Amino acid sequence: MIVPVHDCRDTVGRALESVFAQTLPAERIEIIAVDDGSADGGAELLDELARGHDRLTVVHQPHSGGPGGPRNRGLELASGTFVFFLDADDALGPEALERMTAMAERNGTDVVLGKQVGTGGRKVPRMFERTIERTHVLDPGCDLFPRMSMAALQLFRRSLIEQNGPLRFTEGLLSHEDQLFTAGAYLAASGVSVLADYDCYYWAARTDGTSATQTGGAGPADVYAIIARAMREVADRTVPGEVRDRLQHRYLRLEVFGRLARLYLDSTPEDQKITLTNCRELLEKWYTPGVLELAHPSHRLLAHCLLNDLDDEFLEVLRFLQDGTRPRVLLEDGEAFLMYPFFRDASGIPDECFRSLDPPEIRPSPTRLAWEDGALRIDGTVVLRDVDEGAPAVRLLLDDGTGDPRPVECETVPASPTDLGTAATFTAAISPEPAALPDGRWTVSAEVSIEGHVRTIPLVKPSSLAVPRVALAGTRATGRRVIRPLPARGSGTLVLDVGGPLASGDFHDADVAWGPLNRVRVSAEAPPVLGDEPAMSLRLRHAHEGTVIRAALAAVPDDPSRRRADISLARSRPGHWGASFEVDGVGGPVPVRVAAGSDLPGPANASLVPPRRLRVRLDRGTLTVEVTAPLAARVRRVRQRLGARESGEELQSPSTPQST
Repeated sequence: MIVPVHDCRDTVGRALESVFAQTLPAERIEIIAVDDGSADGGAELLDELARGHDRLTVVHQPHSGGPGGPRNRGLELASGTFVFFLDADDALGPEALERMTAMAERNGTDVVLGKQVGTGGRKVPRMFERTIERTHVLDPGCDLFPRMSMAALQLFRRSLIEQNGPLRFTEGLLSHEDQLFTAGAYLAASGVSVLADYDCYYWAARTDGTSATQTGGAGPADVYAIIARAMREVADRTVPGEVRDRLQHRYLRLEVFGRLARLYLDSTPEDQKITLTNCRELLEKWYTPGVLELAHPSHRLLAHCLLNDLDDEFLEVLRFLQDGTRPRVLLEDGEAFLMYPFFRDASGIPDECFRSLDPPEIRPSPTRLAWEDGALRIDGTVVLRDVDEGAPAVRLLLDDGTGDPRPVECETVPASPTDLGTAATFTAAISPEPAALPDGRWTVSAEVSIEGHVRTIPLVKPSSLAVPRVALAGTRATGRRVIRPLPARGSGTLVLDVGGPLASGDFHDADVAWGPLNRVRVSAEAPPVLGDEPAMSLRLRHAHEGTVIRAALAAVPDDPSRRRADISLARSRPGHWGASFEVDGVGGPVPVRVAAGSDLPGPANASLVPPRRLRVRLDRGTLTVEVTAPLAARVRRVRQRLGARESGEELQSPSTPQST
């Protein structure tokens, strides 16, 4: 563990404590803290910490001008199998070293990049979506090099460092000191691992904004000298083609175009001159047709201006980029062009500089879902971001994962311009007929076509949009089915679950009361019906004997959406009768659920001869009717008392003498 320290008294203690707290056994960790001429008392603090930790070695040296010098001094003293670089502002997760060394040993890799977490506003690379046991930046298709930071805050096998040069940091620079070291390690490594399932490194931004990177870092002459060497090393380790272009594009994207957009306009004239000279040299050497194909249109435009001495156009494009304005988009013959300044004007800049690598940004969204006229009606909008011209055509696609999506034609209202771009509205009706919608789980997507572009995007239901209830579709002849739109709550991709079972919650607002002659009356809001009306019934089943009593669910006269049934339990068997709803031809019965806290009717008599007493109860929310026979219970109690009395008299009577 190598920790460069310069004026970090307030943070270095926390950084070292995170090393002392590692779950990797202490005897496997050597800590080398190199004080680079601290003047804030940090040097004295390091000495104090070393007196309490025999694994901590402290080295003092005059200020060298950047972290490269103290890191190199630490490498000269290191003796372990692995080396990790920890900045004095940052901290490790407790299991970081144990997990990273185990990963390197398990896979035989020379570099392990542990998950980095930004703190205090620090931004970290977006590359920790998944753990990668073993890869290499020279492997075809590996996107690690373009996405990673070149910061050396990683685990390196020490033999890799010493046997390749040795690898060392550039000294005397406030930034970019690790570019050649890290790039050289990745290119020379036998393999690289990415540990993304544990927060290994807490990378901090100083709250006072005084870190080297926050204050601007190294000057442009030093930066571009390092980048030129790094790009030459990439070329030396690769052959012309896709892999080299991918690696070189990383440097041009970040260190040429990125620095131009961020820094050029606010730089001094001298720095601007140095920047332009070096950027032109890098582009002339490494801006190949393969790199051009990877470049963003704004970068192609800047490169064209630089390489063709279009100085005024170059400055105008930089001002546009710095302003943050989004360019409008022209869709034409299957191509998309970002309309930056000078698009198709007298400057003669070719269209290739404006051609987008990405498809147009299209945002379909449902705005209304409802059962209407025997079908599921879906209303929605489509926004083509930053596009001002053209009318999209929309149709829905239903996909059950078999690779044969079913189209549903839409009625599309002509497009209209908005601040975001061209917008259109669409309406579709999804038929519940089995031929159009077989049983299965169907994802609903929008296929949008405009000017030779065709994109299919899943319809995502906003959390604020209500989804219609499950519906009953079909006829006795075709078979009845349940169609359930999902998700019922929250947001998510719109899905139609067809042919599944009914659930208790599909009968809403169930209520229980006593009907005429103290019949059990149950009412509920039934699922909507698409097609012929199926027979629905209320079902009471004896818990022990399995006897079933049914009554038809009929529409409530003053509320057609609700159904009710009355069941008589006169002369029924005593015991517990569970209530359920049943729909003819649609699976089995589903328990009647009554909301907790609902008013339940009090006890009642179902019949006098024979006497039957009823009591409604909820067993875990499920409606149950308890039937008792009061007379039979009274007779049993009398018999029990008489039996107990006779037993007592027998016990008290004297024994009869035995005759001789």
